[in-house]
Amino acid sequence: MNTKRKHSKEHEKKKESRDAALLKGTEDLLQMGLDLESLEATVESVQRLAQTPPPSPEAERAAACWLGFVELPESAELLLAMEGRASEKELKREIRRSLFRLEQLGLAVAHPVAHSATPPLSKEMDRGFLSPVDPRGDQVIWFVKEEGSGDYFVLSGVINDRGGLVEADAGKVARPAFRDLVERTYRRFSLKMLQADAAWCDRVLHEAYKRSIHRRNPGVARFPSYRMEISHQLPEAVACPVRALLGEASPQDREDLLSSSGRLLDEGEMARWTLDPEWIAPHREAFRDASDSPLVLSRFQKEERAARALKEACEAIFSGEARGLYAGRLESMAYYFHLEGRGKAARQALALSTALGESTPEGAAALPFVLELTRRSLAALDEAERRKVQEEQGPSLIVKPTER
Repeated sequence: MNTKRKHSKEHEKKKESRDAALLKGTEDLLQMGLDLESLEATVESVQRLAQTPPPSPEAERAAACWLGFVELPESAELLLAMEGRASEKELKREIRRSLFRLEQLGLAVAHPVAHSATPPLSKEMDRGFLSPVDPRGDQVIWFVKEEGSGDYFVLSGVINDRGGLVEADAGKVARPAFRDLVERTYRRFSLKMLQADAAWCDRVLHEAYKRSIHRRNPGVARFPSYRMEISHQLPEAVACPVRALLGEASPQDREDLLSSSGRLLDEGEMARWTLDPEWIAPHREAFRDASDSPLVLSRFQKEERAARALKEACEAIFSGEARGLYAGRLESMAYYFHLEGRGKAARQALALSTALGESTPEGAAALPFVLELTRRSLAALDEAERRKVQEEQGPSLIVKPTER
């Protein structure tokens, strides 16, 4: 049976059970004159809720759920007080879900010492997995937690450096089926998932959720509850491991790596990388004019004009968000290459990431990688337009002599 489908059915059953309990609890409180649907998110409302004895366990769960959407310190304090006296498993889960949500919204929660002293999330048995970054800036991240039964709980997400968490899912996978999951991912999506630092993968998924613009996606909306199956603590603030793993390059090594950085685009995972069409489009005409000038120029003069137009396009594009985005993408690729044992590509990607993070637009435009990426992107855009024109015109009925 498909593991993902099986989990989805199990999750839907749990969701229906929780929804039914919260609905009953809301109705029980309504009968006491407390309407959670219209209750304003104020300190007075929190105090009123604290003074209202819950008529049923479902009502207490509904109150805990409501508090998770009230971004006030008083809301967190009431939840912590409820957690201290709670004995029912589902109520504790609801309280921790709300506390976790408040922390993700940026509210400081003063957990008791006993709660904050729980073991760290990432133990040796926990593992992370990651894919390469695709041309759109998407990357697949897994956090894999080994359960007491020996099977795995897999939290997976597709992240994007601009859109945050794009998709998310989670479920239990039997130990023998996990290797098959990795292999099927490669066969179906051509994604080679490499084992990575678990704490880093957890942190990346969490940060992607915080900035996600896809909260209406069902999987993304469920991410907090998915992650609560792993831990009720916020992820540890860790840096990408690749810098510590590779160390700092010497000035000469860095210069050598950057001077040949255009070759990095020949790596299979990066061969299809191109700049966003909306970044490239404003510079197409200037580059085309420089390359196809009606003036009678020597080959050297034409190449010089084209090179100048290309550099100007690079400076303009990498004066905006592109510089930061590609610095991040290249750091991720450096880690991926390192995990696969491709040392030269890893060091080159990391050197580029550092250079882009520290450089000016002019400095970025001088990097062979940036120049080659921009040149390929211009060529790809021209090719896409040529194919579009051909499709609109349809096939020609004229048979050329060479086609006989």
